[in-house]
Amino acid sequence: MSVDCCAEPVPGPVIDARVLRHAWTALGPLRCGGWPAPYSLEPGRRAQTLARLDDVLAGLYLAVDADGRLRWLGKAHRDGGVGARLRGHLAHPERARVFAKVFVVEADPFSPPKAIKAAEGRAADVIGLRGRMGPRTWPVVTQAQWLALVTSCPAQRVVRPRPEGNGAGEQATAQA
Repeated sequence: MSVDCCAEPVPGPVIDARVLRHAWTALGPLRCGGWPAPYSLEPGRRAQTLARLDDVLAGLYLAVDADGRLRWLGKAHRDGGVGARLRGHLAHPERARVFAKVFVVEADPFSPPKAIKAAEGRAADVIGLRGRMGPRTWPVVTQAQWLALVTSCPAQRVVRPRPEGNGAGEQATAQA
């Protein structure tokens, strides 16, 4: 541990299909995108990965070391998304040294922040992380609270405008 930084993250379980399934299901109907695939956080690929993850505004992420052990389970909800959250982690030398890959479970960016937070806590519980990874803490949420939050209706999605020439714009203008 360096004097100016935090301790190295305590390793958790090896990331396998079971762990990914728990993170995947923790977001419930709020998730979007495909099954979480690994993104490299190796120094030569890090900038490319972070640029790609700037487009993921909400979701859960699982950072792993070179041996595939979980080093961090976190959440992102807008404010720069997953890319910004990972940049914050990688500013710590110990995390930058041990984080080799990241798995991302993308969520609808219009999801309520409390629902994303509840999903993080739920994932930590079903994976069995509490008390296992040093001083790390996750939101405490009961199964009933988690279910109520992730199944509540997210904010209305922004939809693409209608193509020109279908008469919708003329009617809207005439009514205004």
